[in-house]
Amino acid sequence: MNKLGLYLHVPFCRRKCAYCDFYSGEELSHVPAYEEALCRQLLSLTPRLRDYEVDTVYFGGGTPSLLSPAGIGRIFVALRECACLTPDCEISFEANPDSLTDRVLAAFREAGANRVSLGMQSAHDEELTLLGRLHRAEQTDRAVALSRREGFDNLSLDLMYGLPGQDKASFEASLRHGAELGADHLSFYLLTLSEDVPLYQKSALLPDDESVREMYLFASDYLKGEGFDHYEISNAARHGRISRHNERYWRRSPYLGLGPGAHSFFENERFSQPCDLRRFLSAEDPFLLREDVQILSENDAWEETLMLSLRLAAGVDLSLLSRIGGEERTARVGEKLRSFESLGLCHSTPQGYALTAEGFFVSNTILSELI
Repeated sequence: MNKLGLYLHVPFCRRKCAYCDFYSGEELSHVPAYEEALCRQLLSLTPRLRDYEVDTVYFGGGTPSLLSPAGIGRIFVALRECACLTPDCEISFEANPDSLTDRVLAAFREAGANRVSLGMQSAHDEELTLLGRLHRAEQTDRAVALSRREGFDNLSLDLMYGLPGQDKASFEASLRHGAELGADHLSFYLLTLSEDVPLYQKSALLPDDESVREMYLFASDYLKGEGFDHYEISNAARHGRISRHNERYWRRSPYLGLGPGAHSFFENERFSQPCDLRRFLSAEDPFLLREDVQILSENDAWEETLMLSLRLAAGVDLSLLSRIGGEERTARVGEKLRSFESLGLCHSTPQGYALTAEGFFVSNTILSELI
């Protein structure tokens, strides 16, 4: 049976972070209606999911830890009614340290969640304040301890680097602290600012490219030394603890996204739901909300496979690429990657080529040469 992932976007925050341009709002009074609408839309998917087994579910946001314990239970009932979940289904939810409670953790755990991802971002209160985060560093420590007590043995922490005014020593301390907290998975994301977010006014204080490069390479080297596998550009995990849901994005495995602003890759189409909470709350069938529908061509599949494969430490399989889009241009890609190998930006694998840590850092430049 075909495998499928489900992404459920929870578009609520107690306060919007100063760097965030994801769709979310502070209208917490709409949380109960959102829970009801999500259950309704999940159930409407039942006929479409008969040929699929769901092996990953991801609650993202926004702030999924703002869902009510009762609502969490109802959502999981709807999940199991609309789809066949595999026995080893990875069920993840994101949480902010300030909003994570034992009741929410227990509700997710009792319903079947087995992975939690905490938005740590930094171990320094002054950086958290700059980012507009509501939590303080000590609350991350408490949230980790609480998650462990509730039985979550697969725990991820998100960190950010390249913050305004941040130096390498500050980021190193945050990364070390995350590893010392016993995280099974660490994500480290470079801060990127759109002109529409409040923190954009601090752009002049962003570290220079060389400083950011040093932070990134330190993260890769340090985490490898601590027993992590740097398996994707911005993600590292202990053995067996990769994010299986996120991995499906990079391997072009199908997934359906529900919730305002959620994206999907399903039956060779990419589409999204509108960034409009009120439309979501009144909709009966999520497929009636679809927008920006793209039917993927052979060329689209070839380019996506190349770009997404090179995000992974496993790299690109040239024989697979050749089967998707022809031998001639795949051969040209192989030749270009060989030239990057001489610069220390990639290395050969039994199947093709993979980027080194230095290559990961300049991957956008490399890809512009390959596409």
